Amino acid sequence: MDLTALPNGDQDILGAVAEGLLNCLRDAERVVLVANNPAIAAMDFDALALGPRDVVVSFNACIKWPLLSSRWTNVFVHGFNAPDHYFFGLPYSPELQALWRNPLARCFTVLVGVADAMSALADVTLLRERIPLPALWNYPLARADGKRFVGPTTGFNALVLFDWLRREQGLHYRLMTLGYSNEAGKLWSGHAWDYERAWLAAADVETLALHKRPWWQRLLKRR
Repeated sequence: MDLTALPNGDQDILGAVAEGLLNCLRDAERVVLVANNPAIAAMDFDALALGPRDVVVSFNACIKWPLLSSRWTNVFVHGFNAPDHYFFGLPYSPELQALWRNPLARCFTVLVGVADAMSALADVTLLRERIPLPALWNYPLARADGKRFVGPTTGFNALVLFDWLRREQGLHYRLMTLGYSNEAGKLWSGHAWDYERAWLAAADVETLALHKRPWWQRLLKRR
């Protein structure tokens, strides 16, 4: 596949990644991608025993912000809503802004799916829509009934990107996912979930299981 012959296929992915983020990845032991899954609990984070050489990747609205800390590097990935010209999850909530202002914090922003002309800031990774990586270029366009998919989830874009960076740069971090599952209920049908999960199952990525909640917590949730 000649990616350079396709729209946005000429992107310099490595050149777009902020140098500060690349430096953190070069020293990282683990890169943990955390889904916006309400079933993720504090005990799931605590079990990881995250430290200064770990990188935690959050997405869009970052609903698990109360679990984040300046003890590790935080990367925030935001997908672009092309019809309405905004990034999901921006601007940040006051709580996340406080984390960014912490002098001990190491925080980075990654913007994916950009469809408008934009100039990236020095510490912002800016990637246009259709990132030219095979797993993303081969993403299904439509379901069996003909209804079109909107494209990869923000989390899948990031997963493929960090997997490619690890191999392209010969980095040695363990790539892990937390909450890339469906404990919280129905998934939106706009994405090709079967395709994304099949890729994840075949990739060199560790899928972390969530801890089971006590029976009384599950009962309260049903009520």
